[in-house]
Amino acid sequence: MKSQLLPTQLNLPAEIKEAIIIYLNSLATTIHTQTFREILIKSTIGIPPLSDIIPDDAHLKWITKHSPPQALESVINGYKQVSAWSHTMTFHPPPPSEEFAKFASYYDQTYPDWDNSPQSWTSTFTQHGQKGIEERLLEYWQTPDHIADQHQSAQPIHDAYTQHYIETRLFPMFRMILLTKISELEATAHRTAWEAWQKIQQWQKLEQANVDTTRLCGTWRWIVHNHQNHGDRKMTVTFSPPDQSSPSQIAPTTIEIHGDTVYLQWTFPQGVQEDSLLLSNNDTHLEGTFKNSLGPHGSISGKRLSACEP
Repeated sequence: MKSQLLPTQLNLPAEIKEAIIIYLNSLATTIHTQTFREILIKSTIGIPPLSDIIPDDAHLKWITKHSPPQALESVINGYKQVSAWSHTMTFHPPPPSEEFAKFASYYDQTYPDWDNSPQSWTSTFTQHGQKGIEERLLEYWQTPDHIADQHQSAQPIHDAYTQHYIETRLFPMFRMILLTKISELEATAHRTAWEAWQKIQQWQKLEQANVDTTRLCGTWRWIVHNHQNHGDRKMTVTFSPPDQSSPSQIAPTTIEIHGDTVYLQWTFPQGVQEDSLLLSNNDTHLEGTFKNSLGPHGSISGKRLSACEP
């Protein structure tokens, strides 16, 4: 079985190789972000680790390398942190003491921001992970009102407050922020994949048009029979190479060849003519019919006089 060639190994223009890589990368990113999103919507605890979703480390490195700077990497790092933290979630009942309301109010007022400012919860979680969050949640007990109350028996209460604040406030918010990032990245990747695919398709159409034009390239003697007046007209038709044009003769606006079947469309100021033809005898003969939007219709019989020089 033949091995698959990478886009960079194909004999293609550099911009098309790049478009193929962007398309494949964006497609993979779309698939993975959809998986991340579905998991985070369904799960609150025990979120599967990244290795269960993208087991191939080389594949992950390739996607990250060709993704927009930090976009996918930020999502992946966030998913790793949320996944790891979700396995510590037990969702204990609320702490019995009314002190928890003061505990929660202290943090809600001291750290109100969820943006990317240095002191925000998001920045702390991104830079220091779960440990950084838990260390911040010890600050309350270091305030002047509580430092005198520090003793060994208070540790279970501290842990209960910390865990409950994380489970009811912080973790759900981190999960929703990550979901927002994932949705934005998914939309961006989908749009990028579509744009790259359009570029590849346009290039393929242009290449096919060049191939078709090259096949017809040369000078032909046509005999056109008009069924309306039963008259014959002999004419010389020249098809120029793809990268050239003949100023002395109008060229078809559309050339399509499927197998040996040829479709030509000519656009004139007065209307449009369509030719349905068939190549034969090693592309030296061209037979078929034409239909003009002004009414004339009939048959075409063509013979190649000369071909274009290679």
